[in-house]
Amino acid sequence: MLVGESDLTGRFFLLSKDSLSVTPLKAKKDSGRPSKPKRTTNRKRITHESNFKLNGKTYAVNSAESGLFVEMLTKIIEQFEIAQSNWGRVFVLRFDLHQPFFREDSRHLTAFMRRLFPKLKRKYGFKDIGYAWAREQERSKSQHYHFVLFLDGNLIRHSSKISEMIRQAWEMPSGGFHVPTIKHPFHFTDTEQEAQEAIYRVSYLAKTRGKGYRPPKAKDYSCSRMAGKPA
Repeated sequence: MLVGESDLTGRFFLLSKDSLSVTPLKAKKDSGRPSKPKRTTNRKRITHESNFKLNGKTYAVNSAESGLFVEMLTKIIEQFEIAQSNWGRVFVLRFDLHQPFFREDSRHLTAFMRRLFPKLKRKYGFKDIGYAWAREQERSKSQHYHFVLFLDGNLIRHSSKISEMIRQAWEMPSGGFHVPTIKHPFHFTDTEQEAQEAIYRVSYLAKTRGKGYRPPKAKDYSCSRMAGKPA
């Protein structure tokens, strides 16, 4: 159905009746940055205990106030124990990766590992590289990553060259992608005490705080899948 309407000059226009019933949409305020995603529902088991037992061995862990995801903590320790079984002496390196904007997936992190790992293998002769990473986002508009490497400690003397290779693989000329400095970032697990200290430190990756702020199909964490030597 059409209805008539005139303007100030007296000219007459035909308008659709349907068009008169439409309420104009309010323009959304564009801040120029994507809003922080809602936290996804997570039903994974959480531990608040200061000790964690796995494969008959007890480790002191950094459960803090938020607790630790049991599944992630288990996989991290399993990869560490496999590294110990394979090499005896494990080099454990902790570092963080920051970025300037939000990403819905972790493909750029996969690209980072593809740049870094072949260089490490060529430089040091590693046959396997163990790792774990955790994606977190709290007050920032973009996520950041906590990362740990498990490497053959018999082939390494110090972390400085590896840390430089990490920076080169992550940082961009445009800026924003950077690797913050961490005090005492590495451990050589020559003794049981050093192994315990390393696990206490890397257990931080499994903390619940900061996780879940991601699209449902993205991951909160990932681990390597190193296999132990045949018995």
